[in-house]
Amino acid sequence: MSLVRLARAVRASGTSFGHTISYAARAEGHIYFYLERDDGGDPVPVRVDQVAVDVYRSGDGRTRQILRGLRRQELLPAKDFRYYIDRLTAVQNGFGDRIAIGQGRDVRDVPHPLGTGGEALYRYRTVTTLQLTLQDRPAPIRVHEVEVRPRRDDVPAFVGSVFLEEGSGALVRMVFGFTPASYIDPRTDRIHVRLEHSPWFLPAREALPGSPPGAPEGTYWLPYRQEVEVRREMPSVDLPVGTVIRAQLLVTGYDFEPELEPGFFAGPRVTMVPYGAADSSAFQEGLLDRMAEEGLSPVSLAALEAEARQIAREQLVSGLPRTRLFADRVSSVLRANRAEGVHVGMGVSFAPRPILKLNALAGYGFASGKPSGTVRGRWSSGGGTTATVELFGYQLRDPGPRSGASGTLNSLSTVLRNLDYSDPYFATGGRLAVERRLGDGGARLRLGVAWEDFDGAGEPWSAGLGAGDRQRPLRPVGEGGFMSGSTGFAMRWASGPGWGVETGLTGTVGRWDGESSATIAARLEARLANQDITRQARVAVEAGAARGALPHQLHFFLGGRGTLPGHPFRAYGGRRFLLARGQASLNVVPMWLTARFLAGAGAVGATPGSLADAWEVAPSGGLRGYVGAGLSTLHDILRIDGVWGLPGGAFELVFSVDRRLRPYL
Repeated sequence: MSLVRLARAVRASGTSFGHTISYAARAEGHIYFYLERDDGGDPVPVRVDQVAVDVYRSGDGRTRQILRGLRRQELLPAKDFRYYIDRLTAVQNGFGDRIAIGQGRDVRDVPHPLGTGGEALYRYRTVTTLQLTLQDRPAPIRVHEVEVRPRRDDVPAFVGSVFLEEGSGALVRMVFGFTPASYIDPRTDRIHVRLEHSPWFLPAREALPGSPPGAPEGTYWLPYRQEVEVRREMPSVDLPVGTVIRAQLLVTGYDFEPELEPGFFAGPRVTMVPYGAADSSAFQEGLLDRMAEEGLSPVSLAALEAEARQIAREQLVSGLPRTRLFADRVSSVLRANRAEGVHVGMGVSFAPRPILKLNALAGYGFASGKPSGTVRGRWSSGGGTTATVELFGYQLRDPGPRSGASGTLNSLSTVLRNLDYSDPYFATGGRLAVERRLGDGGARLRLGVAWEDFDGAGEPWSAGLGAGDRQRPLRPVGEGGFMSGSTGFAMRWASGPGWGVETGLTGTVGRWDGESSATIAARLEARLANQDITRQARVAVEAGAARGALPHQLHFFLGGRGTLPGHPFRAYGGRRFLLARGQASLNVVPMWLTARFLAGAGAVGATPGSLADAWEVAPSGGLRGYVGAGLSTLHDILRIDGVWGLPGGAFELVFSVDRRLRPYL
């Protein structure tokens, strides 16, 4: 508490943030607006902004900032909007006694833990001591992390840590969020703030009176790095996605005691140029240069910083209502297929604690005449471990290794063309899965057990639209109970903005019809992109093998959409498979036109006779491949490709959407 009181006195005296010196500095940063999935999948960038700011402070504490560079690029269609000004500017005083975010529209009037009256509202606890050795100082700097928690959770308050220098009380770093009562906007899920200062050492002859008590003469802690992340969701409906605004700024190039024109600080505190008014010389980095580092580039499969942020967010309390309507994707609300006909559904979610989330989803298929339901609980330790328990009844399933289309696109095809790109069946049972992040890298280990009872569909439902001969027959599935245990390992890594690689290996042992089985599947994916992501490429290789007793639907199937376009849909099946696919894209007209090139090959073998008879499938007889080209529009969302199957295939037109959006559909 003596250190906290010293820090409060330093702030009150105005000596810890350079009030006693004047300076000019340069700040540059990025603001990312993206969609974030709850399941930890790849984020979907929507818009990137970049800002260059000149930052000034006078000797008597007045400040001014001039935004001399401001530009943006949309990566997905989005409504035009302007960011709050504090997303684009630097915090020069570690926030005032009352903290505000988003110009007071996100958070306002939150008492600072080092401000007046802080002790009446907060509890303080020292949790870590760091020792920093710097080249310019003979003695190391000792910094204490002081954890701050409010005495009451039902009032606007700070939740996090302040890092204070021993002896001087100077503020080195702040990492924090807020209590739910702090949030003004009802859409706010969480706000996470990270504010860092760095020490600047002035020679003794330049040191001015008023240095922090106990600090070496000429030592000043000044703004260095800041990050504000705001996550929002719909307050009434719980969807598996939220929007995130992550604003980052780096302040460097300090010039002390600069010569400024008289009356300079009498001007507006913030002056900004219009978007695109500055030339590229205003920026030291490219607009998209840091996307891979932030886990937002198409190649950045390894998002270590993003995982660290996720852990930090899981320790914060959401500002959203605890109970909301719930849907895990669009096709859970409304879909159509041959087995269920038209299916409608909706659910509810409940979050009793920040680390625990429960949801339930129910629906009804009008053609099958049967209800479906899923109840799921997800617990997160906040340290990299997640456990999920799921109970389900008459849950819709489709064989693999890859689905033919997203749920929404398949529904449209079923209704408009009478062509269902699935082989639907149903499962009732439960599963338990535990996932653990290993170390500080991009490795994850997953363990799971499940018991499922499989059911086939009845008579196929016909939409009554499209050509009648397009409808595929329902394939008979193996019915009965299947008990299984599985383990999986995945590793992700990336190097700069150029490339990223992901590998995965999954093994499953099961019990079916009184006999045992074992299945193993492996996957390797590599992604490449140039600096401005106008040229991209992706290559994925998958393989699998199974032995023992398996129901028909758990074998591997290739052919048609999703695996080998240009060949009959799921015409090849068996116990072993290999599939390699690649695509490259070139942005021709920004936003409106992208050229695409596709190629792939695969093979299936070891086809049991019972599977061949029941599903009318056969081994591939060696490699089957395809080549194709196509176009996409609206930021590469809508795609049409012409594909030729080789050898012995045919020409096929494939309509699809960006693969990043498929989990939402």
